[in-house]
Amino acid sequence: MKVSITSHKGYSWLTVGGLLVLWAAAAAWLRLPLLLPSPWQTGVQIAALLGTAAFWAHLGATVSRGLLGFGAAFLAGTVFGLQAGRRAWFEALIRPLVVFARSTPSMSFILLALIWFKGDMVPIFVIFLVVFPIIIQNMIEGVRSIDRELLEMASVYRLTKPRILRALVLPSLAPFLAAAVSAGLGLTWRVLIAAEVLSYPKWGIGGQMDSARVFLQTDRVFAWTVVVVAIGLSFDSLLGRWLNRILAWRGTNDDSSMADRQKL
Repeated sequence: MKVSITSHKGYSWLTVGGLLVLWAAAAAWLRLPLLLPSPWQTGVQIAALLGTAAFWAHLGATVSRGLLGFGAAFLAGTVFGLQAGRRAWFEALIRPLVVFARSTPSMSFILLALIWFKGDMVPIFVIFLVVFPIIIQNMIEGVRSIDRELLEMASVYRLTKPRILRALVLPSLAPFLAAAVSAGLGLTWRVLIAAEVLSYPKWGIGGQMDSARVFLQTDRVFAWTVVVVAIGLSFDSLLGRWLNRILAWRGTNDDSSMADRQKL
């Protein structure tokens, strides 16, 4: 029986509703909008932001930086991970770099990037360094999970490379690839906003959040925070649908893989 990742959405909405109730109760009890605005006050600010052209420019700039940094890390991590998974000497060569990138605090990368680059490039550079180790490690593990004996037998029986790729290689890599994308995207948005707050690019949500903090516009800080959470949830939803398709595709290819194994 197939299990859908996006099933039981009602429980997720129940959690969201519970958090909103707790937020509203805390704001009503505190009665200090400067410290904790209510959901209603935050919603009013969001509505005001949505009606401005600048909002969409800031949103587009932030999302573009996030996707560009993640895309670069994903591409490089996939290429290097595939090579490292196949060649032990290459993994030994790049492992110190991966450990360095994985162990260094994100704030250190941000501070160094502030010295080296202009504001627009800082978030992209930091996202790359933070996400790259996640992608490459998952790809190495995925390559190692491939059944070597089956690959050798497929080669002996002269199965075509597209068939080997579809029936043996991709189904083995799929769960590791999905885990890498999920973890990498989750980190992307958090690191991105932190980098934008400190680098203060002309266009970007992080800079707007810092400006709101300076002018004690707490409701606007909350509004931008909700926007960032919405971005993360949107991409998480898209990722969930993508994972469902991968699971369905993998199940189909597992059947064809079994057929290939029987032929072998």
